[in-house]
Amino acid sequence: MSDSLHPSDVEAARLLSGSRTSVSSPPVSRNLLACIPTLVVAAVTAMVGMTVVIGAGGVDFGSDNSVNSATFLAADVAANVSHPDSPWYQRSDKFDETVGRDRGVVTCMHDGVLSLGLSLVRELRCLGNPELIQVYHCGQEELSNASKSLLLGADDRLELVDVCSDLVERRVLKTEMANQFRSWWIKPLAMYHTDVRHVMLVDVDDIFVKNPAVLRDLDGYTSTGTTFFYDRVVKNCRRFMSGVDRGMQYMDKLISTFDYKRFNISGEAKPSENALKSFAYNNNTCHEMDSSLVLVDKERVGQAAMDVMLWFITEEHFRYQFSFGDKETFWLSMEVAHVPYFFSPWGVSVVSSSPNKDMKKHPDTLCGSILQYMPVDDNNPEMLYVNGKALVDPYPSGVDGVATARRQNLYNTFPTHMVPRQKRAPTKPSRQQFTIECMVGLGSTPLPDSFASALMRRRLHFLGVTTGVLGSLHHCETYSHNF
Repeated sequence: MSDSLHPSDVEAARLLSGSRTSVSSPPVSRNLLACIPTLVVAAVTAMVGMTVVIGAGGVDFGSDNSVNSATFLAADVAANVSHPDSPWYQRSDKFDETVGRDRGVVTCMHDGVLSLGLSLVRELRCLGNPELIQVYHCGQEELSNASKSLLLGADDRLELVDVCSDLVERRVLKTEMANQFRSWWIKPLAMYHTDVRHVMLVDVDDIFVKNPAVLRDLDGYTSTGTTFFYDRVVKNCRRFMSGVDRGMQYMDKLISTFDYKRFNISGEAKPSENALKSFAYNNNTCHEMDSSLVLVDKERVGQAAMDVMLWFITEEHFRYQFSFGDKETFWLSMEVAHVPYFFSPWGVSVVSSSPNKDMKKHPDTLCGSILQYMPVDDNNPEMLYVNGKALVDPYPSGVDGVATARRQNLYNTFPTHMVPRQKRAPTKPSRQQFTIECMVGLGSTPLPDSFASALMRRRLHFLGVTTGVLGSLHHCETYSHNF
């Protein structure tokens, strides 16, 4: 290993230590080193899951039944205030006050996903992303003092945001309602709340091979201020958006009866061209959007879209289960607010599952974690990331869940293939029974070598946090396949 540091190592070390040495932005691609270490198997503590019980509560929309908005952009803050001054925003003494708030990464964490979350932070820095990172949580008990200290000490452009306590204090949410957001639903709440304009909402188990900030320069984002990705197609599923709500198909009822006046939304009560073409609207799937990576320019999409988003998560989803988790909230908010939005031209992919023996038993049907390609309509297929806790955490379902977990949900030690890039399509008929994770009959193609290298680095960072060997976080090198 060379004694000289690659530019991304310098930038990552600067963010890790709090040093303010100026360096140029590193390139996205990395030269692979010519050696590979022997890994020592480490005992990993199981991650603690979150359980939510839906109950009574409320959001304060004001006495006149119009939305009293509590989302705000950095541009709305007084010129002499760089960062929000509130007890619900926590930053370290070494926080870099010069970091801008126009662009930022938002992710949501609790103690059970700390190792995944901090390894994601390091991954983004190693890929050259210097932006503000906001770690959202709900209530002071979701992150222990030790977790907070570790996160704040690891990066000088990171802040913690207790969104639930903030919105309760500002009387936007009642305490009973705020407590419901210790779940997936904190993600759209974070999108609503953040003052960052250009938001990248990222799941802690995303594994990137390039800096996702490049998406903001692509046509989809520049033309609409949004970038969304598709989920798996699940046929013969009349639930969620494809379900029936009081005698009508849910989306038809939503669009035709929504109270547009309440949110000051003009235009006809009819579906957009995007909606008319969607698989969900045409009852060809009950899952439309994958929310593991969501990009939104909040200023461009406007306040009405954010207020509709708050309505979905504080009112509508308690009345009707329109989504499996939070994921449909984002595009439906744009649809109802009559705001243009962009979906990747490509359908979702998945990687091969080694415990499920995909490539040996059925190489045309892969069943592993979700993979997304760059959302560019060209002739150069390029993967962007995989959303896969099972690729990083040896106990993705917890230790107690190992005995009952399906094979494709077990630790995926060595994925080798992915479903080829293609337009969104339903899975093909098969005599063999497959679970909904499997993309039946859509084929396979080798993963790029860069993914194995990126995955190795992410696993080392994850194990470093889990085992307390924090020195591993200083390193951004990747490894080649051969000696």
